[in-house]
Amino acid sequence: METRKYTPPVIKKGKEVTSAPKGSSKAAEQAKQLWYIEYYYEGRQVRIKKGLNRLNHDHQKKQQEAEIILEMTKQRLANGYNPFAPTEYIEKRKKDFTTVAEAIIIFKDYHILHNSRAKTIGTYLSKLNALSSYFPGKLLKDVTTRDLEKFVQLKISDGTYSHNTVGAAKRIFSAFFSVMVKLDYITENPKDGFDKKIKSVKEIPKKHAPYSDTDLKRILTYLDEHDTYAAFFCRMVYYTCIRPGEIRGLRVKDVNLTTGKITVPASVKKNTHNNKHQTVDIDGNFWTALEKLNLSEYPGDYFLTGSTTNIVGKYKVGINTPYEKLMTALKKIDAQDMIDNPDMKETDRIINKGYDLYGFKHTSNIKRYLSGEWSLAQIMSANRHGSISMTENYLKDLGTFVETKHLKTQAI
Repeated sequence: METRKYTPPVIKKGKEVTSAPKGSSKAAEQAKQLWYIEYYYEGRQVRIKKGLNRLNHDHQKKQQEAEIILEMTKQRLANGYNPFAPTEYIEKRKKDFTTVAEAIIIFKDYHILHNSRAKTIGTYLSKLNALSSYFPGKLLKDVTTRDLEKFVQLKISDGTYSHNTVGAAKRIFSAFFSVMVKLDYITENPKDGFDKKIKSVKEIPKKHAPYSDTDLKRILTYLDEHDTYAAFFCRMVYYTCIRPGEIRGLRVKDVNLTTGKITVPASVKKNTHNNKHQTVDIDGNFWTALEKLNLSEYPGDYFLTGSTTNIVGKYKVGINTPYEKLMTALKKIDAQDMIDNPDMKETDRIINKGYDLYGFKHTSNIKRYLSGEWSLAQIMSANRHGSISMTENYLKDLGTFVETKHLKTQAI
């Protein structure tokens, strides 16, 4: 019997954390340690990090990612992987013996290597893993265009895929197989030739909808009275057009009332095509709200929206906290509406209009455009967009705010 050349891989989590500061937990503090997968191959130590320590802010995701890497490492070793001669393993496993499931792992590694965002990789994997489940054990080289069409048609039939989801799935499949072609696992992309007539008629739920003037006033009035944190957060999205996820990461030191600028550090930016900080001018109508926070009384590394009680706080709030607080307010407003008007149409209910945090950004851009005081280029700059076309996406609901019934077409 052949002696195994390696020790079982294990997750190493750095020095054990025995206590945690107030507002944190031992698990959260442990996640800040240097993690890696460790094993010994023919007596030589091997450590694998694979971007694992980019997830120091989320101990649950870090644990999940560590377990995925651990299982991937075990599978590779079981299949003959030699960490000191990886090319031999790659050549051995690719093409004829690579399954769809294994190709997905390779695809993920490819994106990690090229520093793709974790959220982007997650989006890819959600569609690809579903495809893999549909073809359990299927070899990558055996996947045909018809296979992809049948899978998408199934998802349309069971109501899973909307029109937009079909488009997203097709783009993801195209990207996946293109990488596999690039890495010489297959010679052709089966997504090429996909039947363009395959579409979904599933109604797409509204999201990021701009607020009507009436609803905007009602919601902010309610928040001012019942949730000052959510009121501040929503107004900050509206006045700065900084993305909600970026606002969560801003610190006190990023706000300069002397220069009238808010700095969005590269570390919190959604788009990470470059590592440069960006700045946003503080809107005159938002100035007072920032002054009321008395930012000079807080340490610079405190988070601008780190406390649902005081707004400014030592720790970053949860990723869904601002959204959930807004949704809670909308549900309470809706509940009162149903008491006042039990016969209200479903489409008229405030919870069914597609309102969310991004809706404040859409509303802001539409109002800027309609004011006539902002050019499209200025709106693009205020949003830190890379192109006019990106800005135009925020104006797609412009027709909701424009009346045309009083206008006449020039006579001919």
